Amino acid sequence: MTDRTIRLELTGMSCANCSGTIEDRVGELEGVSSVDANYATDEGSVTYDPDQVSLSDIVDAVHDAGYGVDTETATIGITDMTCSNCAQTNTEALVGVAGVVSADVNYATDEAQVTYLPSVTSLSELYDAVEAAGYSPVREGGGDSDDGQSSEDRRDAARNAEVRKQRRLTLFGAALSLPLLVFMTDHLLSLGLFEATLFGVPLGWVQFALATPVQIALGKPFYENAYKALVKNRRANMDVLIALGSTTAYGYSVIALLGLIASTGLYFDTAAFILVFITLGNFLEARSKSQAGAAIRELLEMEADTATVVREDGTEAEIPSTRSPSATG
Repeated sequence: MTDRTIRLELTGMSCANCSGTIEDRVGELEGVSSVDANYATDEGSVTYDPDQVSLSDIVDAVHDAGYGVDTETATIGITDMTCSNCAQTNTEALVGVAGVVSADVNYATDEAQVTYLPSVTSLSELYDAVEAAGYSPVREGGGDSDDGQSSEDRRDAARNAEVRKQRRLTLFGAALSLPLLVFMTDHLLSLGLFEATLFGVPLGWVQFALATPVQIALGKPFYENAYKALVKNRRANMDVLIALGSTTAYGYSVIALLGLIASTGLYFDTAAFILVFITLGNFLEARSKSQAGAAIRELLEMEADTATVVREDGTEAEIPSTRSPSATG
């Protein structure tokens, strides 16, 4: 990888010696080829090899020297993540953006905490990096957005939308899979409830008619995510496993139904059940995340706006808490 030059907005410098101190400390890092700290403009530039040293190491070196770097931290909601591999993919995508100091993507909360240099990159570029990795960021502005929704409101709305989507898919898949469950139970227990045909249609084709919509509707998200994981990100994740298992059972059954191979059984029910059960799990997971987010918000809203301080002389004073609006005025 070629060297990268980054511009830093420095704080805390009071003289030319401060510039020299920063240059010496950062210049000691392996992989840093040049450092220039300008006391007059409170700016600095560093040329470094990203394969040998990270931007986080450079910022830490400035802090160790006793000075600061102007950074911002943003919380980005990310949808479409299905496993920890997805979180790792997003982390790598964000860290790869020039100007990102650190990134931590939490699959459990569907959020990323990103510290970056506002002089180098922007939230829009971070959103673009997440989209390029194959996932959907919850785009939002700082504070309240134009539609009156705050950042937390937008993330909550995205979670609730995901809950509704997974609920619809689960109910749709369950409705079509229930007859398949009845057919499977009849076959395994030899109940004799059904003959070789149903209303004159062979049972194999009835199962095909029931399983195909499930394969299309419920399988579509897994196929899309598996494609993104394998083709775009060159890694396998849970979606790849689910798509492989379900497609194998469905594809084999179609070939057997057409008489292209000799087979004693069809597995349309297995293909459908895989998708229904995983989608049900996704629904329960999305609902628990939504409920957990709402509970955390309620706890934060219960925080007191003021605190009573007892001084050494026994007198009491009421002061605003750190999160109170009046405390930041």
